[in-house]
Amino acid sequence: MTTLSPPVPAGSSAGTSTRTEVRTDVQGLRALAVSAVLVYHLLPGTVTGGYVGVDVFFVISGFLITSHLLRRPVRGVGDLLEFWARRVRRLIPAATVVLVATLAATLLWLPSTVHARVAREVAAAALYVENWALARSATDYLAAEELASPVQHYWSLSVEEQFYVLWPVLIGLTVWVAVRWRRRGAGRPASLSAWLPTAVVGLVVVVSLAWSVHLTGTNPSAAYFVTTTRLWELALGGLVAAAVTVRPWQLPTPARAATAWAGLAAVVAAVVLFDGSTPFPGVAAALPTVGTALVIAAAADGARGGPGGLLAWRPVQWLGDVSYSVYLWHWPLIVVVPYALGRALGGVELVAVVVASLVLAALTKRWVEDPLRRQPVLVRRRAATFGLLAVCVAVSAVWGVSAASASDERVREAVVSAPAQVADAGACAGAGAVRDPSCDVQGLLTPPEAAAQDKPAVYADDCWNDPPFTTRNSCTYGSDDAPVRVALLGNSHAGHWAPALEAGEGAGDWQVDTYLQSSCYPVERLLEYEAADDAQGCLDTTRWAVDSVVDGGYDLVVLSARTNQLLADVPEAEQVDAAQDAYADTLAAFTDAGIPVLVLRDTPAMPDSVPDCLAAGPVSWDACGAPPSQALEPDPLAAAGRADDSGLVTVREVTDLMCDDDVCHPVVGGVVAYFDHGHLTATFARTLTPEVTDGVQAALRTGRSS
Repeated sequence: MTTLSPPVPAGSSAGTSTRTEVRTDVQGLRALAVSAVLVYHLLPGTVTGGYVGVDVFFVISGFLITSHLLRRPVRGVGDLLEFWARRVRRLIPAATVVLVATLAATLLWLPSTVHARVAREVAAAALYVENWALARSATDYLAAEELASPVQHYWSLSVEEQFYVLWPVLIGLTVWVAVRWRRRGAGRPASLSAWLPTAVVGLVVVVSLAWSVHLTGTNPSAAYFVTTTRLWELALGGLVAAAVTVRPWQLPTPARAATAWAGLAAVVAAVVLFDGSTPFPGVAAALPTVGTALVIAAAADGARGGPGGLLAWRPVQWLGDVSYSVYLWHWPLIVVVPYALGRALGGVELVAVVVASLVLAALTKRWVEDPLRRQPVLVRRRAATFGLLAVCVAVSAVWGVSAASASDERVREAVVSAPAQVADAGACAGAGAVRDPSCDVQGLLTPPEAAAQDKPAVYADDCWNDPPFTTRNSCTYGSDDAPVRVALLGNSHAGHWAPALEAGEGAGDWQVDTYLQSSCYPVERLLEYEAADDAQGCLDTTRWAVDSVVDGGYDLVVLSARTNQLLADVPEAEQVDAAQDAYADTLAAFTDAGIPVLVLRDTPAMPDSVPDCLAAGPVSWDACGAPPSQALEPDPLAAAGRADDSGLVTVREVTDLMCDDDVCHPVVGGVVAYFDHGHLTATFARTLTPEVTDGVQAALRTGRSS
């Protein structure tokens, strides 16, 4: 075996271990990392930056793997396969056990509305591409409020597995080039070839970090999950390994202790100070990752005055030893247990989840991780190891795909049957049952599985302008010969009125053009977004939409929006009033041009996804609803419309059809009103057609009389 330098002796400050040495500081870091993640997920309001525990794991993995690859570099296909085989035995069996158990628990206890999605994510997790699947769905505005997947934490494992595929090839090629440089480069300093691995790993850190900073600023939802923005964190650990392997060094004991304490302080500071508003990963991720790298580089085990005694404490070492399995088990328990118990997790249940996570982790370590990792047949025969991999993938991925297919079929059946049931109820379906007290609708006309898919056509017709708002999409519905042209303007809570506009009495005389922006409501002000480009893009898109309507020869503007984004640089106490003033300016842009406006007050919002809640089998449908004081959010657009004195603004609302004094109903006249927590189903929106039609006709009359 050719190496750049001899293996570093056990106990040296370089931190590369022999086959039997255990770094107690590294085990302690693992315990700190999994504790931060566990508390963050169980009590997110207490440890707001606990998610950085994942970043600590990344640095540790990068350090250990790079140390191994530099001591025993890949020289050919056999070495590469042997490296991968060790990773398979170490990681895959335990991950598969948890995936299979989680899918079984999902099908048993979670709402049927999420079975297909979770099953597909199980397959993605089994194939270690879950991070890319989540990156794609994270940019879907309508998916933002979906029930958390019990396997979404496999995104970080996916990043690591992709790293394990790439890294031995890169390090092996780097070592090969370095050795050839030394042997064939007459007159070239040997030190240059010795430092080549450090330079290559450092280059990966720089390039990936630069991309992470860029994508965190432009597309933070995707940046959190994708491998390219996280690779530098693993490479940072590799940089420590490369540096100390090439030229072993040792800090003086006081410096080692101080460096280790400084590193721990940086990690703890990130855990305590960061929160959901911290742009991440990007530059912010440097605090916990550099802190972890400092602890590893210090190698302060046994150093007087260092944290070695704390990190070497037996319970800490035990937790570090089972940290992988704790990470695997804790999140499925957090997601599934509330549904299995039929109630939210209280204090006792939270303690039980922690205990269950630790017990299951210990059992998994004892009966799955360690035996298969050291099983003689698997160790001696790589083919047996890869056969085990094939079985694991087949069990979890194939079952995930088949379960998703079966669930999709049940959803299709529900979607097909729902329209006939609604038609049988006639005028009593949905809001009709409230208008006519003699109606007596029994049961759900639209099953939860159908309601979750019952979205207005505008969502599927690519009519949207999404963050970062670089598109200018618009759709047209109705005949080109229609005598009345209507512009539908606002965010997604304008889009859910489209079915009522299309079905309205006299709708054949209306042509509707859409100007819809996800999460961006139409005011001439900057809104707060994680990415600065999104804020400016929203404003630019609003200007485009308003100008297009003013100059477009429209007979009517239908305007509706959920005012859910904060205005930039406005104190919280002044947000509603400032938004009302901003909306007044938008209304004036239309009324000054002589265009009448119909403002549709925003509809009530429920606490959680209504189809998911109903599918979980509540005691009553209204258990999935909310009191009006909670469900009816302030609507500064409607307030601005009522305050307008131009005579061209008409305001309509349907609150009386959806709420009584005690509750805003998630199901009205047998029809599920929402396909998530706040967007109307197309079926229910159509039952609101009389109110929308009345509003349109009243608004058009104001235009004719002006």
